[in-house]
Amino acid sequence: MIDENRKKNLFLNIQKLQAYHELQNEMGRLTAAFNFHQKDKVLSFFALDLSDVAIEYADEGLFEGREAVEACIDILLGEPLKEGEMLDMQLTTPMIEVADDLQTAKCLWWCPGAGSLVQEGKDPQAIWAWGQVAVDFIHINDSWKVWHLHYFRFIKCDYHKGWVDDTTMIHRPNTALHPLSKPTTYHNPYSPNSVREGLPSMPLPYETYTEEDRFWELNRNKE
Repeated sequence: MIDENRKKNLFLNIQKLQAYHELQNEMGRLTAAFNFHQKDKVLSFFALDLSDVAIEYADEGLFEGREAVEACIDILLGEPLKEGEMLDMQLTTPMIEVADDLQTAKCLWWCPGAGSLVQEGKDPQAIWAWGQVAVDFIHINDSWKVWHLHYFRFIKCDYHKGWVDDTTMIHRPNTALHPLSKPTTYHNPYSPNSVREGLPSMPLPYETYTEEDRFWELNRNKE
């Protein structure tokens, strides 16, 4: 005879497994839309009605709130793809922790990728673009929405030169940050002149999302 606690735990684990499957699919769909510059579709995956919805992309700054998130996506995807242009990001090594209350999830994926940059009067430039993406999802109206997304750039370099010899693309252009962005919380890509930390952190099991959970991906305490 299975006692009530075991039944509850079993049912909770089944629900978490279902959520894991849904989260994988949602992030896969978002990434596909991103790869093909489908700006409006990418935005549809975000919880835009929440005042603290946020996106941080490499060192472009932290964009918080609907208007700011829309501005960031416009920076990244506002221009239609040019002939020969490509950025194809992949999702691997999923680390997903669904809260015990089933209302939120902390997720981390490694993102190997490649692309090609259009050059005037030349063939496109082949590049590597690798990073990690940490995402807080929130369950709203029976669906999972992106609440906070943080893309960590690892390498972005010329395909032929490699990440040791070409570090020209790991940082954003030397221009003012967007007026709707806040300072970048963390940006430490590979460089032959620096040491990388073990960030982003992997998510750990948790019961419910609290204020202290914000920026869990920057937690250096791995326990």
